[in-house]
Amino acid sequence: MNKNKIGNLLAYISSVVSDVNLRKLIKLVYLIDERSVATRGIAVTWMDYYVWKKGPVSPYIYDVKNQGGAFAGYISTAINEEGKIIVSPLVSKQDSALLFSTKELLLIDSILNEYGRMSADELTEVTHRVGGLWDKACKLHHLDFSKQQKTNIKLDLCDLVAEDEEKKGIYEDAYEIALI
Repeated sequence: MNKNKIGNLLAYISSVVSDVNLRKLIKLVYLIDERSVATRGIAVTWMDYYVWKKGPVSPYIYDVKNQGGAFAGYISTAINEEGKIIVSPLVSKQDSALLFSTKELLLIDSILNEYGRMSADELTEVTHRVGGLWDKACKLHHLDFSKQQKTNIKLDLCDLVAEDEEKKGIYEDAYEIALI
């Protein structure tokens, strides 16, 4: 995990999407990685995502609830009057953007333009869409979220490009490099 890149992504998102709450932030980051893998074969963050009741979740981002978690130098958190964790940037939009390639920024901005105005509940519908990775994992593992909120079932983003040998190869090569 590239803490600096992810921290700057969180700062960038929270500077573009005003009053972004933690649940919405988690979903936006996932959608960025999902689209990046589906279109380019390469993730932006290379984080692991797990099947939880409210959708795909990276525990690293979820931990932001603890005063910013590992990303406290990039973002701050506060609880609003509704009890939601609101994430604010500590790094300017311009400075955080410097860590991303032009292609990555175009992709990130396209996700924020498309989904940034949606609520966390609306984004849950997006990440729970029929045929999506979360939906397939729930069906495959016969998950019943009336009994649990979280699972240790990891989504495999490579499944997004499993039918495209070229993108699958790009994903696998890039994943190996990301592990170094």
